Amino acid sequence: MTKLGRLLFVFLLLLCTTQLFADKKKVVEPTLEGEAKVQFDYAFMEGVRCKVLGDLKSAIAYFDQCMKIYNKSAAVRYELSSILVLGEDYTLPLQLMREAVELEPTNIWYNLLLANILQRKSMIEEACKVYDKLILLHPEREDFYIVETDLYSSVEKWDKAINVLDRYEKQFGISEPAIIEKAKLYSKMDDVKNASAEIMKLVKKYPEKTDYLGLLAELYLSHDQEKKGLQLLNKIVKNDPDNGFVRLYLADYYRTKNDTLNTEKYIRSALLNDKVENGLKVQYLLKLLVNQNDANISLDHIYSYVQLLLEKYPEDIAVRTLNADFLKRYNKLEECKGELEFLISKEKNNYLVWEELLMLYNQLEDTTAMYRGGLECLKYFPNEPLPYVMISLPLLIRKDLERAKGYLEQGLALSPDNSPIKAQFFAYLGEVYYKQDRVEQAFAMFDSTLLINPGDIMTLNNYSYYLSLRNEHLDKAEKMISTALSVDPNNSTFLDTYAWVLFKSKNYSLAKFYMRSAIENEKNPSGVLYEHYGDILFMNGEKEEAVKMWQKALEFRDEECGDLKYKIENGLPVDHEK
Repeated sequence: MTKLGRLLFVFLLLLCTTQLFADKKKVVEPTLEGEAKVQFDYAFMEGVRCKVLGDLKSAIAYFDQCMKIYNKSAAVRYELSSILVLGEDYTLPLQLMREAVELEPTNIWYNLLLANILQRKSMIEEACKVYDKLILLHPEREDFYIVETDLYSSVEKWDKAINVLDRYEKQFGISEPAIIEKAKLYSKMDDVKNASAEIMKLVKKYPEKTDYLGLLAELYLSHDQEKKGLQLLNKIVKNDPDNGFVRLYLADYYRTKNDTLNTEKYIRSALLNDKVENGLKVQYLLKLLVNQNDANISLDHIYSYVQLLLEKYPEDIAVRTLNADFLKRYNKLEECKGELEFLISKEKNNYLVWEELLMLYNQLEDTTAMYRGGLECLKYFPNEPLPYVMISLPLLIRKDLERAKGYLEQGLALSPDNSPIKAQFFAYLGEVYYKQDRVEQAFAMFDSTLLINPGDIMTLNNYSYYLSLRNEHLDKAEKMISTALSVDPNNSTFLDTYAWVLFKSKNYSLAKFYMRSAIENEKNPSGVLYEHYGDILFMNGEKEEAVKMWQKALEFRDEECGDLKYKIENGLPVDHEK
């Protein structure tokens, strides 16, 4: 079904009940009298009430009762069909609406629903016949012409779609959308003569608008009539030197011909023309960026045009936004940050820029900027969840757990169900709860995270590690960390966690392999890695090597380290697994 057809169907369903209430004659059947009339009216109104309330099963039952009382009611058929059409079988709704239209041929609502059902059954020609009838009954309704044109176009009946638009033009006169649509349809039929004749109608009616000459030129160029097309475009450039659209169109044309000189000439003349809107220039460069492979143009070449604009219009928001996008593509993150901060200073109410900036702060691991930026963003967008994340993470790092929890709970309440950001809130709340020794709540948060995003490798790692520290559900812990490692097999943190889970499971030889891999994959191994490696070596019987690792770990410890000193002097305590 076409988009327009779907919209029309929804519109019909919304209006069906209103129309029946507006026209009470549809409810009172003229041949009914006495008790039968009372019973019919009651059942009909109850059916309508149930339908409005969404109790469709009861509504159908009441309308069936109406049919038993009086089986020649068009209104009942319409109501039943409007419910049954919500299913997948359109056979009965179609039969009911054929009967309804036969009973009341001029009823607009019955005909519209019939046409829509025919369309759903891909009976397009017959649906169009219904619209032909509706146009005869209501020639002033523009939407009927538009829908019928859309239906014929959907099955590539271009000539019949044109016929409908001819009738539209006869009724309403020359209309830009209708003429352009006709020209497109003729173009699809490779009928350049008639397509150009349609566009010329607009050229004659609006001689001051060069856009229509541009359309005509585009038509000629797309149908291998290059000489005519170029003549028109050059005429436009001569008569309208500030027409950026045509200059950029010519640039694209010459690029397809590998004519570098003319390509550069027209691009630069458009970009440097103050009377051409910068928005059009930015859109053109974005188009080049998206289609750079097809356009056979490099990223550096496109960026040279951006820099040209930047030099000429250093304060233009659209140009600076484009520059920020390119800086990000070049991984010049600090420069990109400066651009985004400039944009925010000019447009505090632009959430998309805020989002880019906050995510960039996170990528740069600038927790101070994350916190400061998140707080300022909240002043303008208190109902967006992202700033709550950005504020809470620095607080979590600083171990300001209660304040972090407050922001995380607020952000969680604002997050859409089953969204990635909601999963992140669950994960960070799990970290807060674990650090507060609220282990059961922490694990519940991690479970909620993985329910939404089973592939969240950081949560899989942390959850697994915490379970291993507590010597709980080690099978579950091993499965989780295995999943994380399958995504990032050289991550030293994940390798350390896997080794520790194996250690707790008393698989000491395999634990040694993974812990050694963790240290080898880390440029600057931490004291924790060395301590873990020492514990594993000790349980593998390599006590001298274990002491060496513990001594290395001791070099990283600033705080009280009695446990490490004990290990160096005495080895692992008997209750090391508790």
